[in-house]
Amino acid sequence: MTEIEIRELVIPASEGAPGWDELVARTELFNTIVREVVDSPDLLETPQQTLAWATGEYVISRMFGAYDGASLVGIAEFTLERGHSVCWGWVGVAVDHRRAGLGSRLADRLYTCAEQAGATTMEAGTTHSELEGGERLSSPVSPGSVPADAASVQFLLSQGFRLGQVDVTSGLTLPVPDELLDELWRTARPSEDYELIDWAGPTPEELIDGYARLRTVVSTAVPAGELKVDESVWDAARVREADESNARAGSITITTVARHRDSGELVGFTRLGYPAAATGEAAAQGYTLVLPEHRGHNLGLKIKINNLRRLNAVDHGASRVTTGNADENAAMLAINRALGFRPFLVHGLWQKPL
Repeated sequence: MTEIEIRELVIPASEGAPGWDELVARTELFNTIVREVVDSPDLLETPQQTLAWATGEYVISRMFGAYDGASLVGIAEFTLERGHSVCWGWVGVAVDHRRAGLGSRLADRLYTCAEQAGATTMEAGTTHSELEGGERLSSPVSPGSVPADAASVQFLLSQGFRLGQVDVTSGLTLPVPDELLDELWRTARPSEDYELIDWAGPTPEELIDGYARLRTVVSTAVPAGELKVDESVWDAARVREADESNARAGSITITTVARHRDSGELVGFTRLGYPAAATGEAAAQGYTLVLPEHRGHNLGLKIKINNLRRLNAVDHGASRVTTGNADENAAMLAINRALGFRPFLVHGLWQKPL
């Protein structure tokens, strides 16, 4: 075997710019690794989606490729939101190049990136199709668990990471029956003090400041287990950049917000996007938040119902909606179960102090 060379990849400024061919190769290897781990197309990426999350003025991203001759056989990725102390790292190695120390060499590149960027904690994730059975490693805060003998779990343990939370990914078959949505709406508590507003695509200018506030709140409001979390500060400019990034990635977002009639304040939101993955078979349900002082009116359920009705009304090409929730988030999991979501993956979220 030839000596494996690790070199930093150029993240292209746009599709077709210098570095684009390497990014395409990166995405192909990423998708190959995902297919080996989970029997689902819902985590596969397009190069355009990869480029969207790796670029922008609010994040620092670096990628490294391991090459056996001209063949890309390993990837290491580093992402840090500017001003944060918690970064994200991911390492993937082609199956025929594993158990030779390449994963550790790639991880060392990420630790160097973190040191240079001033990060003090690294987060990583593992994904598993096995929901139960076999020897399990339990979440420190909930009944959730991941398979203890999974190669990704063993690798992170060997690198000094600790399991901080378990997330559940659930799927909902489309279209959602109107009869189910109507029945759930009828049985929800009355909420005449609130109105629902929805849109597809870019955020309306008259709502952008209120929506930015909700995006700031949700960054630390969702359950995080034992993970260290930094607040993500959003303003109108950041919302606009995110909308533009979604458009470049080919993703259409549908958003519903709840507005308090008396104050005019936006007090809750939910959003989903399609296509969510390279196959176009799924839409992704993203964040859902209702401000604590406005809970108790079934607004979380109602804004989700409204979004699903909007999705039912468009030609999206998806056959399901996927969503992820912290295993300890009983309230949101109950809403999802009522809507028909069923678990099919678990994710381990891990952290390592640097």
